[in-house]
Amino acid sequence: MPPPQDNARVVFLIILLFWVATSPDNGPGFVAAPSLTRARLARQRHAHGVLNSTDWGAFAPHLHLDDPPPPPPDPENENSNITIPAGYLNLTGFRKEDGLAWDDLGRFKSRCEDWSRNAVGDPESQSPVWQNVSGVVKGHWVRRNASVYREHGSYNLTAMTPGIDWVGRQADWIRNATGSEGTMMLRIEDEEDAGTEPEKPRHTGLLPDEVVAREVSATVTIDDDEGTGASFDMRLHGVHWPRQGALLLTTTSEKFAGIFGLPHLTTREDFYESSKSLLNRTLDEVLQRKEKRTFADPTNPWAASIDSPGEGWTPAPHCEYVVYIQIHPPDKDILLVEPTLADPENVAKAIADLEYELRFPRGAPQQRHPKLQMSAVVYSPDCAFFIETRGPPEFTPAEGLHLIGWKQEFWLHSVSTWLLGFALVIFCQVQLLKMQIKETSTPSTLGRVSFYTASIMLLADGITFLGSSAWSLSASTTMLPSLVVTVASFLAMIVKERGSAHLPQIHRDPPETPVNTSTTTPPNANTAAVSNTILSTAARRANPRPPSPPIIIPSDQDIDAEIEEVTNGTTAAGLPTPATAANPTPAPPAGPTVSTIFGRFILIGISILFLSLAAITWRPHIRTTYFNLLAFTYLSLWVPQIYRNIYRNCRRAFSWRFVVGQSVLRLLPISYFYTAQDNFAFAEPDWTAFTVLAGWLWIQIWVLVAQNVLGPRFGLPKNWMPEAWEYHPILREDNVESGGLPIGLVSVSAPGSPSLERRKSNSGDGSSGSGAGGKHTTKIHVIDCAICREVLEVPVVKAGEADPAAVGGVAGVFARRVYMVTPCRHIFHSECLEGWMRFRLQCPICREELPPL
Repeated sequence: MPPPQDNARVVFLIILLFWVATSPDNGPGFVAAPSLTRARLARQRHAHGVLNSTDWGAFAPHLHLDDPPPPPPDPENENSNITIPAGYLNLTGFRKEDGLAWDDLGRFKSRCEDWSRNAVGDPESQSPVWQNVSGVVKGHWVRRNASVYREHGSYNLTAMTPGIDWVGRQADWIRNATGSEGTMMLRIEDEEDAGTEPEKPRHTGLLPDEVVAREVSATVTIDDDEGTGASFDMRLHGVHWPRQGALLLTTTSEKFAGIFGLPHLTTREDFYESSKSLLNRTLDEVLQRKEKRTFADPTNPWAASIDSPGEGWTPAPHCEYVVYIQIHPPDKDILLVEPTLADPENVAKAIADLEYELRFPRGAPQQRHPKLQMSAVVYSPDCAFFIETRGPPEFTPAEGLHLIGWKQEFWLHSVSTWLLGFALVIFCQVQLLKMQIKETSTPSTLGRVSFYTASIMLLADGITFLGSSAWSLSASTTMLPSLVVTVASFLAMIVKERGSAHLPQIHRDPPETPVNTSTTTPPNANTAAVSNTILSTAARRANPRPPSPPIIIPSDQDIDAEIEEVTNGTTAAGLPTPATAANPTPAPPAGPTVSTIFGRFILIGISILFLSLAAITWRPHIRTTYFNLLAFTYLSLWVPQIYRNIYRNCRRAFSWRFVVGQSVLRLLPISYFYTAQDNFAFAEPDWTAFTVLAGWLWIQIWVLVAQNVLGPRFGLPKNWMPEAWEYHPILREDNVESGGLPIGLVSVSAPGSPSLERRKSNSGDGSSGSGAGGKHTTKIHVIDCAICREVLEVPVVKAGEADPAAVGGVAGVFARRVYMVTPCRHIFHSECLEGWMRFRLQCPICREELPPL
């Protein structure tokens, strides 16, 4: 019968609950979805018709005295049967009865023009800018209050959007930046092929064949540091004017037809004409494609949420945004243009050549990596506030430079380079692991390894494998580097299979492994300090192998009666039930299986992975604290090994090559995000946190070194841990009567046998060391090692002398490291016996069982 898969059930239950909790289809059913999709497409088709039938200046709400008066209504424009006041549009969110705070629309357009002039100059003589702005930028922002006040209670969503069932309409709206400042990350996808030419260039001075506008989309991540502390993402769609380097994007939802009214939010008439011509064509193509696939594709192509199906079925009210972005001119140093030839035409040609080189590398020389810089003005017409990037001229360059980042080609190159470097680091870890496995291939050496240290390494490689596998499924440009990381991490797990297969054996290692050495107290009081150096026969057999139960045969030879008594559970004499074929000896409880341990690893790895993904949306300081604690826990991999060394009285379990190499290799990928100023994740460098992490790892390595040199229990009270056999004891002459000296040293140390002692040639009286007043306190005894047959010099404390500092202190620790004494009182070279015990835990002379190192 196969063992029950309890862990598999738990993992399946967690995955099922996670899927149910995050499933967007918790509103309408399968049958109702197509009808809702058709209703949404009908509203969008109506909005597209309004865009086609309106002209420049049709949307000019005269809600503020400083705004210009709206243009007179066009009698030939019949949008619908609803009477729309002058200056408004029959679009959701652009109607007067919707009540959006359009009072500051003129202020928004004015700030957009100011931002453009500060960046590129006047429209007639502006500096050339990047033509393709696909990339990632990040910077700080400040919040400005609008002239009016709005909150969620200021709107009647039922009247604005009849037939839409909003979730949490009475609560505060999401994506509301309430703090005074924060950070913003912008990922732009500039569709270069989605360009359009104006049908009739009107007062633009542009050639008819010049592309003046193209479609663009962006994902904005806003961190509200001082307000709600939350981080939210939103999807925006809009238009990019390459020649001016300007972008206008907006969110779109059921209560705000942003993309259909975007041309009316532009600041110039040429922007309006080009964006209207572009959107009339692209929106119609998308609507036609969606109308043909109503049942197969229910998503909203212009949804503001990353999870568009969820927003379509169960929409939650959120703040809407209109974003104006101005691209800054590139640095002249990276364009390789002579100052005498730095006219706009040559600069524009250099920019075009550089962009072509980035997209299609040919090996052209470049001095520096191109930076992408832009400034942004964000306006929320329903929540009534502004967000402006921090930078000149209102702020000094030290306070901020607006939004700084890289073009998409270089950003993807940085990601790919880091992934390949990370894969190389994993390959180096695998090589170190292979060499370490050769050194820990025996039960003796394997027993020294800490189960939790090996688990941390295996768990980290497993999480890397899961993360890289998931990333490879959705990656496009970085798919090959991601696959390399996946293969490297999988290889690390395969190589660990040999070591991980022994994890159950390490986990089953009983806590009684340390040998209890509390034996008979020596008769001499001076020998109390070395009581741990004696192991009697009774102590060596304190945990003997349990004897086989006896087979009891009754005296009357009545086997049938005996079997009946055995069946009843007792014997006639009241003795324990004997072991028979019908009543076998119960097997000892089995330890954890490999599947159980791996099931725990999988559960912990998935939990950490999901928790880390969820931490991205936490408050910045909480998110930073979480990742710092996660890195601190990960880099504490040697702490369990330190405890293992103390518990088993083991000096060293891993080679120094493995310890130092693994420490450096596992710290190296983390150091990139803590120290690199221009890392691809835009993480703020934190040298303080990195110093703490590196220092903590350095301290662990030095503790392992101290354990190897001074002993694993050096400086610790004896009652903290169970007593264990000390292979490097202090040898004293007055331990002869108690049997404390090794065999071979007793005869030469006994009184009356000085002639048998072999002394060192440089010690005339056979003594070394000095106590108070220069008195010699130790003797050097010479004996042959039974393994290598070479001379072994052993320092022995004279009878009646106190523990000298030369032997009991740090210097004495190094002196005692030369020899090792077994519980059976045999003495060997330390290197010889350690090499022997790697393969066999028996004394080389008498074959007695030896406690592991």
